[in-house]
Amino acid sequence: MTTCGSNCVRCNGMCQPLRTANRSPWHTCRSSCTRSTVWPSTSCLSQRRFFHFTKRLNFQKFQFSLVLGIKHRKSGLAYHVFIGETYFNAYQQPILYFQVLLLTCQLEAAVEFLSRLESLRVHAMHIAIAFYELNLLLIPKDLQTQLLSAASSGPGIAKRLNFVRLIKMYTRKFEMTDPREALQYFYLLRGLKGQHGESLFVSCISELALETREYELLLGKMEPDGCRKAGCVEKFQVNTSKIIEFIAKKAEDTGLFEDAVRLYDLCKVHEKVLQIMNKLMSQVVSQAPAVMSARDRLRSAAISIAERYKLQGHSGSVPTAGTFYLLLDLMTFFDLYHSKNYQKAIDTMQQLKIIPFTPDDIETKISSFRLIAEEVQRVFPDVLLTVMAILQAQYKAARLQTADQPLPMSQRLFDDGGGGRHADVEYLRKQARTLITFAGMLPYRLPGDTNARLVQMEVLIS
Repeated sequence: MTTCGSNCVRCNGMCQPLRTANRSPWHTCRSSCTRSTVWPSTSCLSQRRFFHFTKRLNFQKFQFSLVLGIKHRKSGLAYHVFIGETYFNAYQQPILYFQVLLLTCQLEAAVEFLSRLESLRVHAMHIAIAFYELNLLLIPKDLQTQLLSAASSGPGIAKRLNFVRLIKMYTRKFEMTDPREALQYFYLLRGLKGQHGESLFVSCISELALETREYELLLGKMEPDGCRKAGCVEKFQVNTSKIIEFIAKKAEDTGLFEDAVRLYDLCKVHEKVLQIMNKLMSQVVSQAPAVMSARDRLRSAAISIAERYKLQGHSGSVPTAGTFYLLLDLMTFFDLYHSKNYQKAIDTMQQLKIIPFTPDDIETKISSFRLIAEEVQRVFPDVLLTVMAILQAQYKAARLQTADQPLPMSQRLFDDGGGGRHADVEYLRKQARTLITFAGMLPYRLPGDTNARLVQMEVLIS
């Protein structure tokens, strides 16, 4: 009977093997060695198949894989055949195969295998979290790879688990209905960075907020007094303002401008709030008011912002703020026009002082036009057409009056001192000619049909 020789790693070859009747190559150490099963001696290997563990050195840790070692009878050359899911009938015995992977230190493969099974995916997620917190998982540098990938460097067949992808896969089924719970899982990614150096925790919050649009729940709400009501992100003790600003930029880049306004306002980046509002308001300022329309939403938001900024101040620049308030006043002017309150509409336009009402003011208004923001300049064609339409409506009303009866004050454009219909008609014609001259001298390319429509309405008045 031979000794173990150098095969026993614990007793250093001082134990005696036990040979069973069926000549099993495995034997038990008789000495004080605590290892119950040791490697068989060389004489027991010939012409027999056996299972053994092959140690593979990785740059970060030792990892093992289960292989089948075979020695050819004549040549004596040894070779290995890998065995896996098919051999263990993994899908019929998932727990057994998971244990095999786990006991052979293939943690990444074990988690990935469990995640394939719907009934065991929740366990795969939380086992992976435990491994990750203990710093036992190998994670790829490129987080866009598949869930389980081969190591980009190092010998052997070491695998890496895309922990970020696993979390996103798991939270996808409930993030729309329970974003608060999804936030808990995303917090695990706080120590990882994306391709551009951004925190993956912040990136995932951004995606979650933009998909669910639960801004108030996640990020908080701006109260009328200017104080921000805290959201769920606050409890993680992070820089919430930076996170909100990051999400606001994402919303702006993806075209969610109204959401971007809310978010920039929430993190008090007032300049961006005013800039985006100016662009949005210039697109709808001349439209007729309608309930639940985009114009109605923007008008309500603009009034709320204007009132709060006037009371509490803001950090926006003076030109940007001036453009914002001017567009809001123009929106009021168009509201009065669509409600056929012509006198108040003209009074509002006279207070704005952006178009001439007498020939002497034409040069002054042309010079001031060059200083007006582009967002307001885009509205000028509609402003000119609307004012001309008011003059035409007033002209028709004046023609219906008797020779000595003036227009009612609610329908008149100016107080003529009781001059009667003739004075009203002459004033309207003078106004029409002034607008035509101003439109022709305007250093702005008007749409093709604007001048034609202005001339057509002026001819009707003349």
